[in-house]
Amino acid sequence: MTIEINKYKLRTDLFYDPENHYWIAINKGVAKIGLSPLVQETSGSFVAIQFNKEKDVFARKESIGSLEAEKHVSHMKAPLSGKVIAKNEAVIENPRLLNTDSYGEGWLVEIELSDEENEMKYLLQDEEEIKIWFENEIKKHEEKGWIAQ
Repeated sequence: MTIEINKYKLRTDLFYDPENHYWIAINKGVAKIGLSPLVQETSGSFVAIQFNKEKDVFARKESIGSLEAEKHVSHMKAPLSGKVIAKNEAVIENPRLLNTDSYGEGWLVEIELSDEENEMKYLLQDEEEIKIWFENEIKKHEEKGWIAQ
C-alpha cells in the first residue's frame, strides 16, 4: 500500500530507518535498502555512488559508502548490521535511478542481516508511525530551508 504525504508517496509495506531516511524491504533475513523520497528532494540529482571496497560486513551505523548529489556528499550508514551480498550495479552506473525509480531499480544494496531480532526496534513500519515521522521530517526540512515551501 502507498500513502501520500504532501507530494511524497511512501510505501507502507516497507520498513523505514528514521535516522538515515532509508526504506528497507526484508525477506528471509535479507534487507534490500533504498532512499526515501525526502532524501531525493533535499539532495537534488545524484551524480555518483561509491561503496566501501575494503570490507563487506558492517555494524549498524557504520559507513558502507558515499553518495554524491548536486547539493552535497554524504556517507551511507548501514541501517542494520550484516554482510553486503549485493550492490546495485545499475545505480552505480546511473545514480539518477535514485531520483527516478527509488522504490524499483534505484535500490542501493542487499544485506544479509546478522542481528535482525535486536535491531528491528530502530525501524518504523506501522503506517501511522511512518506518517507522523515523515510529516515531522518535512516540517524540519522546510524550517531549515531545504525544501521550498
